[in-house]
Amino acid sequence: MAIFSQQIDALLESVKHAPSEQYESDEVEFKEYSSEQSLHNAKDLADEISALANYKGGIIVVGVRDSGNVAKMEWSSQLVGFAQVDLHTTRERLLGKLRPKIDLELRNHSFEGRSYLIISVPNSLVSLVSTSSGRVCIRDGKSSRPMEPDEITNSVKSLQDYDWSAQILDLRTNDALDNDAVAEAFSDFCIRRNASGASLNDFYEAVGVTINGLLTKAGLIFLGSPEAIRTNLGNYEYRFSRRSRSGELLVNDIWDECLWKTIRRAKAHFNAVNTKTKLKARGKEHQLQLLDEIAFHEAFLNALVHRDYSMDGMVSVNFLDETLSIASPGRFYGGVSAENIWRHEPRHRNKTLARMMMEYHLVDRAGMGVQRISLNSLKYGREMPIFSDSSGSVTVNMQAKFSRPGIFVLSDIYSSECGISEYVIMNLLYKIGYASVSSVLLSLSRIEDDPWLAAKRATNNLPFVELSGDQTGVYVRIQPSWNNLFEVQKSYRVSRSSDKYVALYNFLREHGSGSNADISGLLGYAHSSQTSRFLRDTLWVRRSGNGPSAVWSLAG
Repeated sequence: MAIFSQQIDALLESVKHAPSEQYESDEVEFKEYSSEQSLHNAKDLADEISALANYKGGIIVVGVRDSGNVAKMEWSSQLVGFAQVDLHTTRERLLGKLRPKIDLELRNHSFEGRSYLIISVPNSLVSLVSTSSGRVCIRDGKSSRPMEPDEITNSVKSLQDYDWSAQILDLRTNDALDNDAVAEAFSDFCIRRNASGASLNDFYEAVGVTINGLLTKAGLIFLGSPEAIRTNLGNYEYRFSRRSRSGELLVNDIWDECLWKTIRRAKAHFNAVNTKTKLKARGKEHQLQLLDEIAFHEAFLNALVHRDYSMDGMVSVNFLDETLSIASPGRFYGGVSAENIWRHEPRHRNKTLARMMMEYHLVDRAGMGVQRISLNSLKYGREMPIFSDSSGSVTVNMQAKFSRPGIFVLSDIYSSECGISEYVIMNLLYKIGYASVSSVLLSLSRIEDDPWLAAKRATNNLPFVELSGDQTGVYVRIQPSWNNLFEVQKSYRVSRSSDKYVALYNFLREHGSGSNADISGLLGYAHSSQTSRFLRDTLWVRRSGNGPSAVWSLAG
């Protein structure tokens, strides 16, 4: 509460010196009303609350004049204040203008002798918020406006509780499902569940093909006949293509079957083009693949389970000599983006379909698909997969064919110790032998909330990697005895004081700064003059203050 009040004070202080419009945003709105009654009668306030709730949430500060009504640039006159109100009564009056009611928070805020009403609006994740008159609004920069019909449709799809795949169809299972797919899936289900006595209807209910005996959209997509899917849902196509470097089209298969058959068909194509070679290293034979089977499985199944089935379109697999790309119709869902996909918790657009896939272990209950795609690319020495969201589809591009044998050998030997961070570091050090900690942390920042903790954990996990330091910086390096496997031709030379530099860096990363006394104890120096000399010669630290009050921190 105190932090929030400080933020409001800082905002109002800024408005004293510049146009109020300058500080409005997609999350901040200023309003001026002459009285409590005028606020209750205002039609625009419900629109503003609806817009904020349907976008990212935000605040409305009542008591700030529009900068267009200010004469002679006297910006402090914008702070007109607002009468203190009964918060409970005002909140109920506002909620009466919204459908559905949301968790509005109101408070009277005092600033420099005037009172202001702060209305905190949460982002609604389970339903769009409209006014009682039926207007559904959205924030558009610094203003609010009614949503267009297509915006309402897309916003509904993005709600966390919306599940298109759970909707019921007025179809009989006998008329709509593919008999061969049903027989195979039913047999597999009975084996997995050890349910030899289960009936077909029991099977349908257990996996979500039906709900209370009624066919779901997920059930039709998963086990339906092509004709029933096209007629009742849409035109969903799938393609697997393989081109050579010269552009020759070696495989180009397009089909529109149910997902049960689609998964098998795509995997058959993948296995046919996925050549394998053998590699001997360190007294062991290793099998190296052109493409990784797990990475393909996870990427293809992600495309199927997360695609937007409310629109027609094609899930396509395009394999060139050096790149495998998989695209599916729709956009990212539930706050996931190309930038945060490695760290964001999983969100299922098609929850019923996802549960159905989980029943057959086709997708993971823990939501580890993106991590597995990354792991099983990195372990070959390939780059991280690249996700993108453009032109109405989500695409993942994975490097293929290219490999670093040394990385693959180590991943085979140390698979239990290796996570994404370990593989990122191994690939970063390949051939060059060492890298600055700053470049390592930059590489890890996309995938780790605490890159430094991840870097320390990785160097502890890998016996051939260590932290080293000198006057110029702190580095992660390959130990010389492993240089051949990493194709390193020149080793980074370790300073005799390397451990001290690493300890200093770790201390300043964790504590932000330290005095001479703190650092003397850390480094084991008996005299402060030794510490001062050490720090003075270290190029990557800086001093603030002088004498006993001097403190040291990381430079840059």
